Amino acid sequence: MNKLSITSKKLPIVICAVVIIFVGIIGMLVSYIFKDNPDIGLRWGIDFTGGTVFNFSVKRDVSPEDLKTVENIVKQVTGETPSLVQKTTVSAVDTSVLNSTDIIIVKCNTDKNEDRREILSLIAKEFSLPFSNEGNSDENVDASKIEWLLSSDSVGPAAAADLLKSAFLATSIAALLMLVYISLRFDLYSGIAAVVALLHDVSMMIIFNLIFGIQINLPFIAAVLTILGYSINATIVIFDRIRENNNQMFEKPFDLIVEKSIRQTMRRSIFTSLTTLFTVLILFILSVPSIREFSFPIIIGIIAGFYSSVCISGNVWLILKERKEKKSS
Repeated sequence: MNKLSITSKKLPIVICAVVIIFVGIIGMLVSYIFKDNPDIGLRWGIDFTGGTVFNFSVKRDVSPEDLKTVENIVKQVTGETPSLVQKTTVSAVDTSVLNSTDIIIVKCNTDKNEDRREILSLIAKEFSLPFSNEGNSDENVDASKIEWLLSSDSVGPAAAADLLKSAFLATSIAALLMLVYISLRFDLYSGIAAVVALLHDVSMMIIFNLIFGIQINLPFIAAVLTILGYSINATIVIFDRIRENNNQMFEKPFDLIVEKSIRQTMRRSIFTSLTTLFTVLILFILSVPSIREFSFPIIIGIIAGFYSSVCISGNVWLILKERKEKKSS
């Protein structure tokens, strides 16, 4: 077998995948335990922690001093330092109205309408922005009536806890059903290999979110479920080819069967991944921050899914089959 054989490196490939899965699980657990501390682990969005997120423009370029001012305003109103005060640049804004593409993103732990209204009122006063403080504290702030406020989202702590449980349950059920489907259509070893590949893909998405500080929110869960479906499709194609070749080459070693199957589907895997990746890359480059938070994990998932379907799933199946043969002999 030549040096470029994927199955000849099956043990280091699978060990590396297991390490990545372990790091992803530990990172998620640590982040969940310390989810109220923004300096440790993943950045949890308000979907899972509760609170409020503002996206607004001060109608000019933003300086570090402006960010510090906004941070002090939020701390003055809520009594706590906001978990996020960040500047970002967005091309898809009306510069004729806002005079700049600089946007400030603020995440704070309060979900009270009176606090949100007071924060916006103080920001408007500090930066000489138009703001009407009419209405009582029970009325929601309507972002559509404030030209410099691009969005304002709020989630209560009880709803956030329910969303977190639902997200975990949805992901777990999806992985379990895929295991059952693959096991019934092919065999149990194929199901186990598919789940290992899927766990690798999700772990890679979590690790890159840890590195780049992307928020974990409902769009991230949607991205995870999208990649689970996308990746399992590529894995099924390879297992289907393995089953066909196994029937035709039953006298050949399993590693030759898996190697041939991977190479037969390689072109298809490359072209499918590249065409999907180009589309999501354009979405990431040209879109607003909320869409970028959704498209970035998908980009990582597509790359990880290509690698796992080509290199991991077949090798896990191969190791399990070879162990079974050794026990039988």
